[in-house]
Amino acid sequence: MKPLGLGIIGYGGFGEFTAQAYATMPQVRIAAITDVAAARREEAAARFDATPYADIDQLLADPKVDLVTIATPPWLHVPQALKAIQAGKHVFLEKPLATTLTDADTLVAAAREHGVQIQVDYVLRYVPLYVTLQKLVHSKLLGEVTYIRLENTASNEALHSQHWFWDRSQSGGIFIEHGVHFFDLCNQLVASKPVLVSGNAHTGSDGRQDRVMSSVSYSSGALAHFYHAFDRLAILEKTVLRVVMERGTATAYGWIPDRLEIEGALASSDYPALEKLLQTKLTIQTIPAPRALQARQRASLYRQR
Repeated sequence: MKPLGLGIIGYGGFGEFTAQAYATMPQVRIAAITDVAAARREEAAARFDATPYADIDQLLADPKVDLVTIATPPWLHVPQALKAIQAGKHVFLEKPLATTLTDADTLVAAAREHGVQIQVDYVLRYVPLYVTLQKLVHSKLLGEVTYIRLENTASNEALHSQHWFWDRSQSGGIFIEHGVHFFDLCNQLVASKPVLVSGNAHTGSDGRQDRVMSSVSYSSGALAHFYHAFDRLAILEKTVLRVVMERGTATAYGWIPDRLEIEGALASSDYPALEKLLQTKLTIQTIPAPRALQARQRASLYRQR
């Protein structure tokens, strides 16, 4: 099958990072690149044997471009994606889809009208440890998800006071520009939609909204709490996702997690299924029931990865 011609719109730091990944994919060929910085687009075009264009309209007019990837700041996503859709190009969009729900609906409707695909790069869906976590949750071996807690404390050292990140009209704010990854991931884990959402935020004396939190109730009955902060030193950055199920807990550590801890209680007859799912041997402990309870002993498991 002939690879699809890919047009890259935006070749900043993240655009360059993702272009290196696209260059390894046999399904696509980088055909064209546009960026506001002439030197960057010319260098990128030479690197990937692509055609450089001074603006998006020239890129979209290129018949060799079948789909585009958009890696520009959030407030540009909607107008640029709409142009691509109207030109009949499929769109792979870095998050967020849009900064308002109205604009998001407009993009989805336009894609349907013009018969093209539009997809957001929700990368956490495909992180190996999160894939394992999703398999565990959906297996129901530890029961239904009852509670999720996400704490993401990040650095603001690279975000000067005038950076577009702090302008909610341009970025949508922390939850939309950044937190959408975890909203999407947790929606996948509970396999249901939010039915009630509340939130709060802290705004500093300089006007920057640097801490946000939200409580969410899902139609499945699960509850969740999300906290994101951009007020730390880089050496103190930390991301912890805790998923509580009826008979156990799974905790992932890291923005792109490098460790997943699982503990819980289940019947010994379920050990083989869990070992197969996790692809590792379980560490088993037999723990007596609390003295006050008239119950048999329960088996518990603990695994660290």
